[in-house]
Amino acid sequence: MNLRRRVFLQQLSLAIGALGVSGTALLAGPQRYGHALAKPARRKLALLIGINQYPERAIDSVLAQDSALKGCLTDLDLQRQLLLYRFGFQPADIVTLTNKEATRAAILEAIDQHFLGQARGDDLVLLHFSGYGSRVNIDTTPGTVATAWVPVDSRLPTEEKPFITDLLEVEVADRLRQLSTQNVVTVIDAGSQDVGYLRWGNLKLRSRPAAPTGTLPPELPPKIRTQLEHPVSWPGLVLRAGEPGHLVLESQWEGFSAGVFTYALTQVLWGTLPDPAPQTLMRRTEVILQQWTGPDQQPALQGSLSDKAGVSAYIISPQTPPADGVILPTASADRPLTLWLGGMPATVLQYLQPGSRFFTAPENRDTRMLPSNANAQELRLESRNGLRAVAKTLDGRGNFPSPRQPVYEKVRLLPHDIDLVVALDGQLERVERVDATSALASIPFVTSITAGDQPADCLFGRLPTGLSTTLTASLPSTQRPGAMAKASPKSVENSYGLFAPNRTLIPGTLLAREEAVKTAVNRLMPHLQTLLAMKLVRLTQNRLSSWLAVSAVLETTQPQSVPLIWQQTERPGNKETVGFPLGSKLSAKPTAETVRLTPDNRIVYRVTNRSNRPLYFTLISFDSRGECNAFIVPPASVSGSTPETQAIPHGAVAPGTTQLLPDDGSDWGVPSTIAWVETHVVLSSVPLNRYVEVLRKEGKDNPLQSELKRISEPLKLARALLQDLSNAAAQVETQLTTADKYALHQEHWVTFSFRYPVL
Repeated sequence: MNLRRRVFLQQLSLAIGALGVSGTALLAGPQRYGHALAKPARRKLALLIGINQYPERAIDSVLAQDSALKGCLTDLDLQRQLLLYRFGFQPADIVTLTNKEATRAAILEAIDQHFLGQARGDDLVLLHFSGYGSRVNIDTTPGTVATAWVPVDSRLPTEEKPFITDLLEVEVADRLRQLSTQNVVTVIDAGSQDVGYLRWGNLKLRSRPAAPTGTLPPELPPKIRTQLEHPVSWPGLVLRAGEPGHLVLESQWEGFSAGVFTYALTQVLWGTLPDPAPQTLMRRTEVILQQWTGPDQQPALQGSLSDKAGVSAYIISPQTPPADGVILPTASADRPLTLWLGGMPATVLQYLQPGSRFFTAPENRDTRMLPSNANAQELRLESRNGLRAVAKTLDGRGNFPSPRQPVYEKVRLLPHDIDLVVALDGQLERVERVDATSALASIPFVTSITAGDQPADCLFGRLPTGLSTTLTASLPSTQRPGAMAKASPKSVENSYGLFAPNRTLIPGTLLAREEAVKTAVNRLMPHLQTLLAMKLVRLTQNRLSSWLAVSAVLETTQPQSVPLIWQQTERPGNKETVGFPLGSKLSAKPTAETVRLTPDNRIVYRVTNRSNRPLYFTLISFDSRGECNAFIVPPASVSGSTPETQAIPHGAVAPGTTQLLPDDGSDWGVPSTIAWVETHVVLSSVPLNRYVEVLRKEGKDNPLQSELKRISEPLKLARALLQDLSNAAAQVETQLTTADKYALHQEHWVTFSFRYPVL
């Protein structure tokens, strides 16, 4: 990167910016020029730093062969596309430092030139770092531990060269405090827990495996040395992937790797309306992280603006409406469209099939319109590579879509043959892996892989002996996530079980006795079915993409009535709603900042149908024990003002009405034997007939009752749900009917997901 040339162009842009005009606008003709003049003068500057490749001297010679990270440059891509196409940053105002460029001196120089040399009073400054973090012991002041970023030219201290060459966070914060603007956002996707490992199950750690001890370099200013004695004081907002000393992870998905925090954070920011407060942003990000990492990684909010009212998540509001992605610029107009799909869930992208539909709208149009609007242009997905996809227009109506237009998911095509991917723990002996591969191959819905090779849904293995930094969810609740676990009991040394991808033990899958691999696989069959059922139901999550106008709230009724989690679809325009305008909450009470339930709590769900048609609904729940429970409204409880709603065979929410779940005046308890619950509330424009039929076959009693019913065959239930939702799309567009794919139409269903821990 030629930083001087880039800075020259930026300074030229800044000089022109005194009139509120970018250099790009001057070259784009009178229309763009006039549009630029109308913009506010606030400038937005970003510095994005990402390091995948580290030399051996920076990490540990013993672990160096596995030291490369894979997702840091993807993090930068995620941030760059978000800043350009959602928050209105100019390309010339985004500086990136990657791999060999990201030396300690280059990072500090970029902060000085790009930020200190340019930012003015009301400008926005955003700094992002993805790479290894570290905790550093200062040997000249015993007991002093500093948090640091590991630049690419870092070197572990030695007797000959004892100086610390990491970039201390206190140095970065000190420079940022010198800015004339208070609008500072720092995003840190790096950890600082010296756990002694580079892998965490099927995921990778972003912490240097050991905390080095060294001497502060002599050129370090005295004021920095003094500040090391106190907690780092950050200006503005700091969005951290995890508290210092806690785990920070990166994961691989189909076609790409990324920091789990950066991916979740940018997903939330792509789909959020209105612009959330920082606390709300982090809460929504944490919910996504919990599905990927369990309790191991918990994001943190810091900085001088973290508790101030009225501050938005990235300090400025998005410049475009929420979307699933955007059309990227291409080299020529006759090439297929390139889409950036950073707003879509990774689990959905993994299985999104060619033929899936998106749509876009011309500039200066209401992009919250329904896809049936005359101004909408439909796109067909041709192929996908990571977060980028190739699409073609479905017909010749209207103008050819232009770059920067937001895109919205319309039809989600998913294959019927989705397997549960089970990774074999690398700590297993070779003969154990061979036996496990053979046993798992006999299960038609399971695919086995070697841990670390590909994305996985769970791990098959056993508890390690000796000290272990894993299995945090199986520890007593008094031990914080990410803490060191005790040595495993000898009695379970030869017991096999299932673990989450981050190697968190799935409760109930271990036995305190020796057993053969094949016996263990047969014993774990019900757990495997439940895990795949949960995976399939998660593929229907679409709160940010659905065009049904619906709200849902998780509330406690005991020991007091409190709304805990409030969700609503955010795409529909007001003309599609009935009785409740877009953005209106169901209650004046604010939702809780944190959701931590205990067995003393009783809960209900409150669903409000703001659309103009009745919606059939169900609730399906999974918990840490591997159990699946479902609920559907019995016929006797259905009420409505029209013959259409009264004739519904298994319940619905009438237009403009609110329904409690359960709806008979009772509530549900919280089991004391679980660590977490994940509940999905599904609403559909067509009856869930196959789903209800599976419920009827579950037992002799009537399944249509106001209580959660334990499901013995959750995989059948999940597949029936997908088929019912696919039938809704087929009734509207017969060409979507296919024998080997589910076709889910965003106008005809919504799935809300509520996940909470139980203390």
